[in-house]
Amino acid sequence: MLSLSLEENLKPKYLYLVNELNNEVQSLTKYPMYLSLSLDQRIRPRHRFLVSLKKAPKGPFPLGSLVPTDECFCQQWAGTSLDRYLAFRQRLLLKKFAEKYERKM
Repeated sequence: MLSLSLEENLKPKYLYLVNELNNEVQSLTKYPMYLSLSLDQRIRPRHRFLVSLKKAPKGPFPLGSLVPTDECFCQQWAGTSLDRYLAFRQRLLLKKFAEKYERKM
């Protein structure tokens, strides 16, 4: 945890936790591993996937959905195939990459 960059890693995850996932910072005491997960590879894709399926709760987002493997996440939380989730995540990553590249041009 101490090796993670405050500006590049911890701050974006904190802001996403509070602003997008509608969670209180106290939820980190129950799920401290949230801070070790990749925002772009795991947190954001799973959240947006459940939102796209209309399976995300209205209140705080369940951080427990971020912990299991992709396969378990698809079975237990999304109720869909792993292939469908991986395709969604790939599109999301490509979109983010394209936006980052466009800003540098």
